[in-house]
Amino acid sequence: MNTKLKVLPFACAIGASIGALAQSNLILNPSFNQGANSGVPLNWSSNAGGNYNYADASAPSFAAGGQIFSLGWWDGAATWQNTGSLIQANTSYAMSVTAAVGQSPLTGVNLSFQDVTTGWTWVGSQVFLFSSGDQTSGKYETFTLNIPQSALTSRAGDTIGVGISLSESPNTQYGWIHLDSVSLVATPIPEPSSLALLALGALGSLTMLHRIKFKYSKAIPTPR
Repeated sequence: MNTKLKVLPFACAIGASIGALAQSNLILNPSFNQGANSGVPLNWSSNAGGNYNYADASAPSFAAGGQIFSLGWWDGAATWQNTGSLIQANTSYAMSVTAAVGQSPLTGVNLSFQDVTTGWTWVGSQVFLFSSGDQTSGKYETFTLNIPQSALTSRAGDTIGVGISLSESPNTQYGWIHLDSVSLVATPIPEPSSLALLALGALGSLTMLHRIKFKYSKAIPTPR
């Protein structure tokens, strides 16, 4: 048996363990492509004064035939979703949105991670401001809200909700936001024992590679 093949089980095991940490998008209809051509997209709710769903030539998804969700027109106007997914123990989350100022005045967007089970309790939220130039240009920006595992220790098993709302300062109304896509990704945090096993496997692989390199370096004649 080729000695090099002995390294593969170690490398594959490490790769599989690390790869298992990556999760798929937990948002339903994340690109707003399902539902009516106008109004609130499928799986989303809204309290906005206006809701429209259409293609925007300046949106990143346009080239692939994607649609945006446009809503307004006051501070706090929002869209939200019950994802149906449950909060997992020892897991952190990252919620991202790609959005643009559809119409000024609009200064930012407020992202929130919520606990549906306890009455849509806001567990984590943050207001992100559009760059000053993008408040009039309509350029799309991506913002990410990180929800650490420490904020969810008592909420494992509860249902996840997410919210996106307009932030107008001052609240002069008539602002609109364009949402192109939303994502929510879970990242399990390995137990210390699991990390130790990964480190041990990595060390074993490196040791094996070193031995193979040393063996073959002695077997190859030195050019004269």
